[in-house]
Amino acid sequence: MKNILIHCAMAKEGEIIAKKLELVKNIEDKIYATYKGKIKETEINLVITGIGKQKTAIGLTKYLCENEKPEIIINIGYAGSTSAEIGKWVNISRSYNLEWHIPGEEKYSMNDFGNEELEKIEGLEKLPCYSSETFVTKTDIKEKVIFDMELHSVSIIADMYKIKLLSLKKISDNLNMDDYYKNIKTENIMELESSIPYIEKYIK
Repeated sequence: MKNILIHCAMAKEGEIIAKKLELVKNIEDKIYATYKGKIKETEINLVITGIGKQKTAIGLTKYLCENEKPEIIINIGYAGSTSAEIGKWVNISRSYNLEWHIPGEEKYSMNDFGNEELEKIEGLEKLPCYSSETFVTKTDIKEKVIFDMELHSVSIIADMYKIKLLSLKKISDNLNMDDYYKNIKTENIMELESSIPYIEKYIK
């Protein structure tokens, strides 16, 4: 039986996905909450770790120590961007640590873990993601990139445990404020159910 793990940072993100996949709440403690269910021959677990790289690292590591190792981790959630279109889904191609700036080492990239390319799926724009401990309101990065607060911790742990990682981010805001929310309804930005068709090949 296939075993997949969906990771969300916030309860409101995870609850939306759990409801859509008809997952039932399994465990809730001070570190993480989980939902559990099956679709055909696939066991699906969803873990909610909390916001930020530290909570994510602690929660996800604790989960993996206490449960069967999944074949793949699927990270789903909201994210900001320099200029990606608000309301669109993006497939993250590689993960970086925005705060990582150590003399003698590559900026944003750790030398040991977290440098692997992530799983790619058809039909979505591929962009790199920079994880930060705070909301990003300005940056020197000129390229079109994504900002979140958790993915680099997930990437490090997936790399260490040799687990495939897929990340789908719904763009909720960007730094190009001139056209912020132009011609887009808020409900279309905040919904996450539309991620399910993109991950169907993993869960069915």
